[in-house]
Amino acid sequence: MKPILEKLTTLEPRYSFVLQRDQYDFYPTPWHYHPEYELVLVVKSTGQRIVGDSMEDFGPGDLVFMGPNLPHVFSNGPEYYQGRKELRAEAIVIHFNEEFSGHGFFDLPEMTVVKKLLLNSRWGLKILGKTRERIAADMEAMLDQPPPQRLLNLLQILELLSTSKEYRMLASMGYVQTDQPEDTNRMNKIYSYIMSRFRDPISLSEVSQVANLTPQSFCRFFKSRTRKTFSRFLNEVRIGYACKLMAEDHLNISDICYESGYNNLSNFNRQFKRVVKKSPSVYRKEYMYKL
Repeated sequence: MKPILEKLTTLEPRYSFVLQRDQYDFYPTPWHYHPEYELVLVVKSTGQRIVGDSMEDFGPGDLVFMGPNLPHVFSNGPEYYQGRKELRAEAIVIHFNEEFSGHGFFDLPEMTVVKKLLLNSRWGLKILGKTRERIAADMEAMLDQPPPQRLLNLLQILELLSTSKEYRMLASMGYVQTDQPEDTNRMNKIYSYIMSRFRDPISLSEVSQVANLTPQSFCRFFKSRTRKTFSRFLNEVRIGYACKLMAEDHLNISDICYESGYNNLSNFNRQFKRVVKKSPSVYRKEYMYKL
């Protein structure tokens, strides 16, 4: 199922970003995306969260930061649709675009680490630990603050996220394809090469030549930057793309296997289960049921 483009509007246009507390019988927003960044704190309710090709259960305290145009949905369990008054869905949500603090603000030298955070948010970030607790408290406090303090608090939240290691990416590398520059020209060349050719066989010697490194040096360099081996990264890209095809197209699993760069269905099933922790058929059934 293709996600819906949601056009967000501020209730008070004189403000530079949206901060609101949403309260519903159940979360009503469908599978969707929008050009704004989104920071969402679940206050009440349980269910399953889908961000890109990531599917996880959520509950009170769940905190996620998502970049522009990343498809997502928070889907409550069936009990929330039965009219039970004791069950409520509540969240605090912040939406902003990259220009909310002024044109070129995040290109300033002082904002380098925040800029990297914004790039990483393209895959969706689940915030963990003490960082989650502090940001959740800040978001609650912001609701009662005057506009100038809200703005300062949002910048402080972004600064905290940019220096914290208490998060993990949600969508796989293959789900979000981008041509934005990464940390170095060399990594950008590697990413671009993989993303444009992952449907075809790619050998270690071939990608090493793109990086202008020997295979041994390439392996050390690549793992130091991604914390993954090249073969694992390539498999995750291919499986991420396969998940995307399952969500958007009507291809059968055998066709998706070959479209994703595999020439052997049993190997595709094995790699899919290793990355996603479930078989392709189970993933597709659960994914479409939740949407």
